[in-house]
Amino acid sequence: MPTITLCMIVKDEEEFLERCLNSIKEIIDEIIIVDTGSKDRTVEIARKFTDKIFFKDFNDDFSELRNFSINKATKEWILVLDADEMISKNDLIKIKQLIQNNENLGYAFIQRTYFNKPLTKQWNYSKDDDYEESKSYLGWIYRGITRLFQNNKGIKFIYPIHETIIESIKHINGKILNSKIPIHHYGLLRDKDSIIKKNELYKKILINKIGKYKKLSFETELKIQEEIEKETLR
Repeated sequence: MPTITLCMIVKDEEEFLERCLNSIKEIIDEIIIVDTGSKDRTVEIARKFTDKIFFKDFNDDFSELRNFSINKATKEWILVLDADEMISKNDLIKIKQLIQNNENLGYAFIQRTYFNKPLTKQWNYSKDDDYEESKSYLGWIYRGITRLFQNNKGIKFIYPIHETIIESIKHINGKILNSKIPIHHYGLLRDKDSIIKKNELYKKILINKIGKYKKLSFETELKIQEEIEKETLR
């Protein structure tokens, strides 16, 4: 059976980390945690699950951290999650089935970001959803995100924010299949101060990098961040 390394970047995630790791641990063969300066119980919690914990400063570039983490992986496949995310137990068997197919270098997921106020045109209500993970929240916004991929030296993350491996997979003529599996994301359910701090960091990085990458999506993302912050503060 093919093996999986879980790679994570964390900082002050004691509220979410244990739930995330418990949700996925039964199909994971190795856990790599990169901590960027936690001052709470994050590292203590991580040590319950792995001894492969590394420490690295954050230099306003999430790709740098992601690449540092995946370079530590020793298993055949890599799964990337954030501490405020989880995968339903019902979907774990699907992931094990996916990695038995070596023809695809990567698999895309649907990241559902839950919130209790409607946001943007991509809003979906939880009322009739089958997943228990959504039942406590009004609904979610979604985006496609590639988080499961083969441990291949040619695959790396690019862009300092909303980092992606898609371009590197395409560069080596690899295929990405849509798994249609949701990643349940609870980042907008944090306290307001944490959300404001995170949004300010994202906006700062976006503003500094728009000129460098010349991607319209960065400008669009900045507008979305501003909308989310406005709704959060209502």
